[in-house]
Amino acid sequence: MSREELEKLTAIKLRELAAQYEEITGAHAMKKEELVVAILKARGEPVKKEKKGAPTISGIKRQIRGLKQEKAQAHAAKDSRKATGLRKKIKKMKRLTRTMSGQKTAAEG
Repeated sequence: MSREELEKLTAIKLRELAAQYEEITGAHAMKKEELVVAILKARGEPVKKEKKGAPTISGIKRQIRGLKQEKAQAHAAKDSRKATGLRKKIKKMKRLTRTMSGQKTAAEG
């Protein structure tokens, strides 16, 4: 299985795969990306590191949470223009996370 195929699997399936390798310990506490890297290392395959500037889904979701707090403050301050801008930015970022995970949006399906 290539890295791309491993990344398409769920974390649960990756944990089951990791259980087959004795070198991998603590798989139940690992995140999906960590599981993929651990499986590749256990197989002796080369592990390519992602670019540091490349956004990750978890990083984008962290930004979304911060924007939601800003939006709530804008609503409290009755600044509808800022709240609308933040809402649109949140929507765009959510679409990006769906695209990154390989899922189709409801509009495409």
